[in-house]
Amino acid sequence: MKEHAQGDIVLEEDDGIYEKGDIFRSFHHQARQPMSQKALLAGFLSVWLKRCMVPSPSRDVILPTVLLSAIRLVHGCSLGLLTVMV
Repeated sequence: MKEHAQGDIVLEEDDGIYEKGDIFRSFHHQARQPMSQKALLAGFLSVWLKRCMVPSPSRDVILPTVLLSAIRLVHGCSLGLLTVMV
């Protein structure tokens, strides 16, 4: 294997289902551009909603309903959070 200039890995020989010359993209390619302010706010709101407003069985899992609520708040939609708390 050989590393490309952008951190991608290029296979130099056949390896099972992968052929010579196949390129594996680096997982760090998202870090090349800064995140938008809305994405950062949605991340913060999803963690805040999960910990403070919406009870869930696991500390490590953010439910899709929490993500949807955070995204709606970031885009200016109003939500009734009292029904979620009760």
